[in-house]
Parts: sequence; structure tokens; C-alpha cells
Amino acid sequence: MTVYVDILLFVNTIINYAILMTAERLLKRNIRLYRILLGAFTGSLFSLLIFFDANSRFFLFLLRILSSALITMIAFGFHSKAEYIKAVLCSVLTSVGYCGFFILFYQIFKPPDMIIVNDVVYLQNDPLRLVLLTAVIYVVLLIVNKLFSERIKSTVVTLQFTIRQNTYSCVGKIDTGCHLREPFSSAPVIIADSSVFAIDINQPFRVIPYSSLGGSSILNGVKADSVIIDQRTIEKDIYIASGDIGNPNYQAIINSDIIR
Repeated sequence: MTVYVDILLFVNTIINYAILMTAERLLKRNIRLYRILLGAFTGSLFSLLIFFDANSRFFLFLLRILSSALITMIAFGFHSKAEYIKAVLCSVLTSVGYCGFFILFYQIFKPPDMIIVNDVVYLQNDPLRLVLLTAVIYVVLLIVNKLFSERIKSTVVTLQFTIRQNTYSCVGKIDTGCHLREPFSSAPVIIADSSVFAIDINQPFRVIPYSSLGGSSILNGVKADSVIIDQRTIEKDIYIASGDIGNPNYQAIINSDIIR
């Protein structure tokens, strides 16, 4: 089969776009579209490996990890070491999942216009079929994640956080329905009752939009210097927003993504 570079790049841009969209959903991140598109196109450049005679599976796996690290940096950015490593691992595993599905499809149906060389997929005549197949894989992976992902029960914990050398303590509730994030950094947000922590409007703060059953509004938040949940230090960037909790049993609502 004759391999055309423009079709090769187009096909693999679609696949990488789906991989990044899947990783975004699994990580519960909110990434700007242009970053995903740029990461997808950058990833497609690695599809040129189809022209190389690479016999080492270890070399291909190592190159996949390095390419995933670069693509993750472009698409997700770098906010903390832990978050970056988590995003890279998620991207690598998602990529392996897609590759496995494509190989399975290729082995079962033996489409004459499709080849897989060095883990690179090339489909020559029918891009629409590739889009549909990629969409099916995307849905299947999300369903599998939904069925087998760790279930975190809503629970009450002790919460301690430090902001500008001031330490605050209260009882917090880990809420599986709360995935609130600061829009610019995509860092998770903890909502603390204003009786525990109040924003000083004379100092820098971030505006954080949120929506609930009662409607949409905004919260003011600041980045915490440190956060400790049940005596466990959380090694990631976290914002503390001030709000009205209105519950006598706890004074903060904790984004469940923080403890995953």
C-alpha cells in the first residue's frame, strides 16, 4: 500500500484528538480546545514512525511514553509534578487502550485499506469509517471507566489549610458530586464556609464560576499554601473558595478529585 503523508497526519490527528479528549474526561479536567488540537497535531507527527524500520518493541514503547509526555505538556500544561505525572500516565494508558482496540479490529476484519506499522494506524480510503471507529472506542473506554472506576463514598473528614501564613481548621465533607475547579489553572476547589475562611477583597483572589441545582453564580477563591485532609498532606495545587455551606455537621465541601 502507498502511504500518503497528508492522509497519515490527518488520520492520526483524529486519533490523538480522541485520546486527549478521553484523557480529559478521565482526569476530569477542562482543557481549552486549541490546546487539545495542538497536542493532537503534535502527536500526529510521531506517526511518521511508520516509515522507520523499528524492530524493538521496547524502543517503540519508550518513544510512546516520551511522545505522551510532550503531548501532555502541550495539552494539559504543568501545574504540579504529581498532576503532570498523573496526566502523562493517563495519556499513555489511554493511548495503549486505543492502540489495542485498533489492533483487535485489524486482526478480526482485515480491512484491505488499513495497516498498522510500529503501532501507527493508517487508513487510506475512508476517513469517515475511522472517525466512527474512533468514536466507538471513545464511548467504550468511558463506559469501562464508569463501570470500574474507584467509587469514593461521601464522607466527613478533618480539614486543615494554610493561606498567607494563616492556618484554618474545620470539618469537611468529601462530595462525589463536586468537581469544581479554578478555570485558569484547572486546580480543584474546596468551598469553605465564610465563618471559617473569608476572602480579603483587598488582596488578590480568583473569581470561580459554579453552577448547582439552585442556579449559577460565582465564588471568590485563593490558592492554598498547604492542605491537610485527615492528617494527609495533599501534594497538588488547591484553591479555597469562601461560600455559605449552611450545614451544622460540616463547614467545607471538598472536591472528591482531590483525594483520588
